[in-house]
Amino acid sequence: MKPKVSIIIPVYNEEKDIGKALESLKQQIHKDFEIIIVDDGSTDNTLEIVRQFKARILNQNHQGPGLARNLGAKEAKGEILIFVDADMIFDKNYIKNLISPILKDKAGKIIGTTHDYEIATNIDNKWSALWGEIRVSKEQAKEVKIFRAIRKDKFIELGGFDQKYGYADDQTFWFKYKIKPIPAKNTTCYHKNPLSLKGTYKQARWIGASWKERYTLFKISVLNYLGVLLYFIFLPFLILAKSMQTKLKSSFSIKDIAKFYSVKFAGYGVGIFRAVYLNKVWK
Repeated sequence: MKPKVSIIIPVYNEEKDIGKALESLKQQIHKDFEIIIVDDGSTDNTLEIVRQFKARILNQNHQGPGLARNLGAKEAKGEILIFVDADMIFDKNYIKNLISPILKDKAGKIIGTTHDYEIATNIDNKWSALWGEIRVSKEQAKEVKIFRAIRKDKFIELGGFDQKYGYADDQTFWFKYKIKPIPAKNTTCYHKNPLSLKGTYKQARWIGASWKERYTLFKISVLNYLGVLLYFIFLPFLILAKSMQTKLKSSFSIKDIAKFYSVKFAGYGVGIFRAVYLNKVWK
């Protein structure tokens, strides 16, 4: 009998985290699902770890998570697709509660859902803590544009995720069609923030690259070049303002705060520069 749900996880050198994610999925109350791991060209021991679990493995050359998710969706057997990341772990009722609104909606009006609470697990590290502990709050959930669960037929009908959005490819349906998921109640998950300044830079650069498609200014020829230039002109003022604002609400040293925002905002700038001038969105 075909599984009702397909859980799709893109991976790229995730040996430190993928085992914990898969172990968390084994503990789920809802059991009727398959797990599809889409390997995006890993060069570490990710697949050796995955093979210890009951999961289907698909492979592609290093082309980014958007295309990996689309490949997983194409091969999925389930009627509902769930998209999660390799560094996430889940409350035992996560899958059950995430798909509940879809299963109860016999009229098919609900396309998909998102979770309503996401917490960073590694805030004992100062760089991670500066990103913030609550990644998605109960109040913010209604504004989230990422589909964590979606009907497979609707996903295919809408054309899947678009790689041009880079970091925000899983928000494709909002950017293209202004379609948002509904928050599913009591769906808690735990996610990692970057642990180092190097990780902060890489994450911010990836986010910055997505601005090319996310914000109108960077979509307009000529103005996008001006926008990038203005960003770098005002960068010192942005760092100073955000550092002072954070210092008023935290116990971190102003030196560490300034380092964090210098690296983070520089990453944003380099990301949008690469996207606008070099057309590099996700690498």
